[in-house]
Formats: sequence, structure tokens, C-alpha cells
Amino acid sequence: MPNSDTDTVERKRGNESGFVFFIAVLRLFGIKHARRFAAMVCFYYLLFDWSAVRKSLPYVRHAYPGAGFLKRLFRIHKLFYSQACMLLDRSSFLCGLTDFDHDCSGYEIFRHLAEETDEGVLLLGAHFGNWQLAVEGLKSLNCNVNIVVHEETNEAAKRYLEINSEDSNINYIFTNNMAHGSLEIASALCNGEVVCLMGDRSYGSETIEVDFFGDKAFFPYSAFAIAAKTESPVIPLFICKDWESERYLVIGSETMRPVKVSGTPMTEWVRPWVQEYAKQLEMMIIKHPEQCFLFTDIWTK
Repeated sequence: MPNSDTDTVERKRGNESGFVFFIAVLRLFGIKHARRFAAMVCFYYLLFDWSAVRKSLPYVRHAYPGAGFLKRLFRIHKLFYSQACMLLDRSSFLCGLTDFDHDCSGYEIFRHLAEETDEGVLLLGAHFGNWQLAVEGLKSLNCNVNIVVHEETNEAAKRYLEINSEDSNINYIFTNNMAHGSLEIASALCNGEVVCLMGDRSYGSETIEVDFFGDKAFFPYSAFAIAAKTESPVIPLFICKDWESERYLVIGSETMRPVKVSGTPMTEWVRPWVQEYAKQLEMMIIKHPEQCFLFTDIWTK
């Protein structure tokens, strides 16, 4: 049973009244006014939610190494506000208020593998850009899609994200039990389905050391291990926003096909694949630093 102040604060960030309020603002005044309200709420969190601020600092220190204290706080507010805008974009889209234009690069390769071959496909995302909106795009695929998520204990947020909806091709695999989650992932891939998961946060799973933003960071490697075992391709996919044009960019990286090396420890043969993913993620973050929502210290094991 949760008993910490941190648990209480994190539940309050996504309460029912907050979701209802912003949906109402979106419908009555439009997305621009909703963003103005969000900016004020994010400033409140910057001042009073030090748990969220602390979780943001490791990334800010690495992404902006020369920034002083005040500039770091400014960057953290930008992160909070950027994430809020992403959530508002998704809500506006679901309410039928906004239809965002998007440009794709490399996405057709993924779509071909997902819809026109018998292979299972492992889509590797990150806590970067509007991954919530990307889920809506996956609903248009003519195949089953499994999304691996950390168990959402906040019921209001669960309803908002439409987790466990039965009216789509989306199935959620919860990873509180890592062994059970791995079996479900492998089963879905062997059945020729798509599996989507984040490759940047471990949530308690085993990690491996790679270079990331000029320092040693710890990334989970289970995605590549499962892909090698099931002989499934891995495609890193990122969705980010160009703020000037209000267009989204959907970027699919080159397909990876991890292969197990006999007689070599898993942590050794899997490392180059994880490093390549980390490199691609870093390149995306450098271009859009305010759209990285790690909110955890991946540089400390």
C-alpha cells in the first residue's frame, strides 16, 4: 500500500478534476487558451512540486551542462510546459477539435513489415515527443498492436489514456511482473503482431551501460534480447513536434535485426544494439531538447 508523500503528490498531478477542467477549457476556449492555463499550472509545479523538479534535474544537467541554477529551473519549466502541450494536443485530437498535420520519414518501412509480412515487429520508442498521440496513429494499422506500459495506478489517468479500451486493435501488456511481461511480448511477436515499448527507462528490469550525452548511462536491453530470440526486427520510432509549423514529425530509424552470438555473454552481444538506439535517441533530443520526458536518473544505476 503506498504510504509516501511522493506517491500522494504524483497521484494529485493527474486527478479527475484536472482532466475535466482542461477538457472543458479546450472545448470552450480552444487549444491556445488551454496552453496558457497549462503554463501557469506548470509554474506552480516548478515552485511547489520538488519531487518532479528533482526527477528532471539529471536530464537537464546533461542536456545543458553549462546552465546555472536559474537557467536549469527555466529549462525544467519548459519541459513541464512542453509535456503539458503534448497532452493537450492529444486531448484536442480525441475530442475532434484539432487534426494535426504530420510528416513521415521511415514510417512506411515499419508499416510494410507490420501489415504485409508474417514477422512480428518490435517498435522501440522513448519518453520523447508525443508518444501518447502516436498511439492513436497505431490504431489505424491493419494488425494487432501490443503496447508495453508500466502499470498505471492512477485511475483518472488510466481513463484519460483510455487504457484497456476494448474498441480498438490495441492491447496493453503491463510490466509490473517482468517475467510475465517478457513471455507476453515474445508470444505476440511469434504470432506476427506489433509490440511497442520504451527503450530508455528500465522500470526495474536489467540494464546495460552505454554512452549517452557524454556520460555513462544505463539503458534496458530486454527488447533486443527478446527480438533476437524471436528473430524479430526492431525499429526505433520517434514522434516530435515542430512548434513553428504545429506539424508533427514521425521518424522511423533504420531497421535493426539483433542476432544472438553463441558463446558470448548476452550483455556483450546486445551492447552495440542498445548503444545504437541510445545514439539515435540522443540525436533526436539534441534537435528537440525540450521534448525529452525521461524524468528519472538513467545515469545512476
